[in-house]
Amino acid sequence: MAHALSGDGLGLEVELKFELNITQVRKLSRLPALKAMQTARPRSKVLRATYYDTPDGNLATRNLALRVRKEGRSFVQCLKSKADDHAAVGFARNEWEWTVPGPDLNASLLRADPDIKALFKGIGFSKLTPIYATDIRRQTRELHTPGGSVVLCELDQGRVFLGDTDYPVCELELELKSGDICDLMNVAHVISEGIAGRLSNRTKAYRGFVLSQGGRHDWVKANHPPLPKQISAEDVLRISVMEGLQHLIANEDCVLSRCDIEGVHQMRIALRRMRSVITTYKKLLPKGSYEDLSQRLKDAGSTLGPARDWDVFLDEILGAVATGFEHDPDLELIRLRALERQKQAYVEADKMINSPEYARLLTDALLWVGHCAWRDGQKGGHARKLAAPATNIAKEILAKRHERLLKAGRRLQHLSIEQRHMLRIAIKKARYAAEFFADLYPSKITKSYIRSLKGLQQSLGHLNDLATAERLMADLTRSARGEPARQLHRAAGMVEGWYMHAQTLREDDLLNAWKRFRKAKAFW
Repeated sequence: MAHALSGDGLGLEVELKFELNITQVRKLSRLPALKAMQTARPRSKVLRATYYDTPDGNLATRNLALRVRKEGRSFVQCLKSKADDHAAVGFARNEWEWTVPGPDLNASLLRADPDIKALFKGIGFSKLTPIYATDIRRQTRELHTPGGSVVLCELDQGRVFLGDTDYPVCELELELKSGDICDLMNVAHVISEGIAGRLSNRTKAYRGFVLSQGGRHDWVKANHPPLPKQISAEDVLRISVMEGLQHLIANEDCVLSRCDIEGVHQMRIALRRMRSVITTYKKLLPKGSYEDLSQRLKDAGSTLGPARDWDVFLDEILGAVATGFEHDPDLELIRLRALERQKQAYVEADKMINSPEYARLLTDALLWVGHCAWRDGQKGGHARKLAAPATNIAKEILAKRHERLLKAGRRLQHLSIEQRHMLRIAIKKARYAAEFFADLYPSKITKSYIRSLKGLQQSLGHLNDLATAERLMADLTRSARGEPARQLHRAAGMVEGWYMHAQTLREDDLLNAWKRFRKAKAFW
């Protein structure tokens, strides 16, 4: 494996970040397991850097970070890009470094490299301008692991700033300087267990970009990285869990800052996708190797559930009912009560994201993938299946998911609420499995099948949202007394009337979606 180069040129930086608070910083210096790996006292230095981009943030949207940083008496120009290195389990970046004479950007160094020119295609070098800056005090510990690797443990405290606005930084970076990536994972485990630092993918460049966008944290969709045709079944498992982990972390700030209700929805999707791929492979994994992680992913999703339920009720259900009744006092009362419940649900979501249990869940998911935890106790036949091309198991998995979905949807119009819930689960499992393996087959035949699953999931999801609304309204009216009770019951009646009308329309949509799915051709 390549690692970051000390001289000029390209290297691969394998790095893990952890968000810390002041209490955790104090604990860090006293952590016995960390002190045991130190061979010298920590070194401190001040790092000041200027980051460059186009005025409309073209580099940031391509996951590129370009800076000139003063390091002692020298200036170093650096470009970083996301690396497609599965051995680094998703936390690796390509890094180019050049020593430059001063604090200004030298664009000629970028033009001279054909790989960099490809990354900048469509972006004029002349448009690059200073956007934001950093002022960081870094404390570095060099750790020598029992396995013989060298890991840099760097505590950064300071700020990213743009004009008079800034973004505080308090983070720990673990960078593999030499040796085995498993040793980097072991140090991450020490950090997680000792101080419960929260795994992060927030770079300083990301923080600067957020500042340049007025402090808004956008929600992020799931990423489906292209898979080589001959990729192993094990690597599909590893990549899918790691992409889910990245997707989960990427939406935390959107939830914590309340920028968009889609943030909590995307976090729940990420948790479901991670759990789904694990359970998809469960017959190939030894008992005891995945159950705890799977349950913890499910529990985290359940904690976020109430926030999502109230979001949908307020934004989609109540919003639709209120059309034409904008000034109805009873609907306004039920809206205000629902807002109180939504606020409390988000308090619980915040607590979870900032909890030690969630921090350990993130690191444990990373370690599960990084250490290939399923290999211990694995039987020979299962090991061979995981090492073989993914297409060898994809057909069997996809066929089973498809058959179970067809069985769950029999006599669809007569299914009970519980049976429809089970159908929704079957649809999600079939869709996620299809998406995990889609790149192994021609896109022409995968797209129509996945599209039919999406339509079916959407139609059934609307009916589930309406059923959830009944439960939430019962919660809102349960403890009301006097005049507020009368108002809330009237408003609930208006919602239920709309619900009954909408349910009829949605029922037709669902039956049509089911017909389209039955006609869709299986691609495996």
